Amino acid sequence: MLDSIRFDFDPTVSPFGLSVRLETLALGGVILLVLVLVALQAGRASRRIDAESDDAAGPRSLDSAGRLRRDDLILIAFGVVPGAIVGGRLDYGLIHLDYYRANPSALTDPSQGGLGLTLAVVLGAVSGLAVARLLAAPIGRWLGVAGIPILLGLGLGKLATVAGGEGQGTYSDSSWATSYAGPGPWGSVNAGYPAFPSQILEGGLVLLAAAVVAGLPLLLRIRVRRRGGLPRPGWSPRREWPLLSGWRGFVTVLGLWALARFVAAFTWRDANVFGALRVEQILLLGLLALLVLALLTPPVARWIQRMWVSRVPDPESGG
Repeated sequence: MLDSIRFDFDPTVSPFGLSVRLETLALGGVILLVLVLVALQAGRASRRIDAESDDAAGPRSLDSAGRLRRDDLILIAFGVVPGAIVGGRLDYGLIHLDYYRANPSALTDPSQGGLGLTLAVVLGAVSGLAVARLLAAPIGRWLGVAGIPILLGLGLGKLATVAGGEGQGTYSDSSWATSYAGPGPWGSVNAGYPAFPSQILEGGLVLLAAAVVAGLPLLLRIRVRRRGGLPRPGWSPRREWPLLSGWRGFVTVLGLWALARFVAAFTWRDANVFGALRVEQILLLGLLALLVLALLTPPVARWIQRMWVSRVPDPESGG
């Protein structure tokens, strides 16, 4: 056996006599963490609105100014689920197009195959936004507070698949290749053979992107001033950066996730369908093109603002 990093553990646990996969528990914890972080961010954003609003304005004016209701968060989260399932299934069908072209009815069979991630994220976001629109929620503000937690969740969620042996990349004889001992069940075929840890690479790149988005506004506030002839660090006033706040911030975050996933996909086992590109990479390129169009094309940005964001005034979104 080639020298590699070898994981040797039981991927299941049996609390109360029920067999549960460690990966499932880890993913459940990641989802809970994301919801808690979004709720905390929503509370901070609402307190800022309270502080900036006139005391005589009253609750109705605060809500119309974009106050975030945490009870809406649960409904929006449930709204993400149907879009994510449909998108994930379509994604999986495109990856295995030859099979589903010959067996189209199998695409709607939940017991066969799995889900892809790229379209699951995209359509899940769309269905969640549709629910937020029905609730007349301040969509721009929700997108602004959800961006970094969701990016963090996507990175941690990908790392959580290590617990189930999912996402192993191409076979490799390098010292950083990973393999799995024991009967499993493992999520990757031939998990006992050393392979490039694609899931760790993708998760790491996404977490790095989250750190950059979270830390960049702080770094941009650092100023060095001279007092008494000595340089002393200080802070400039807090400001909202258009590409890192509101709905534009969410689009930026989604684009960084797509870019990280695109890079990691070069190490996947999936077959190339166009040069060196896999199916999901083509989907990711299309997504990146749409996101750049939304950010840099004023008519598209105005359409998004009018159709999705402007149900209530949203000063933080830049429009």
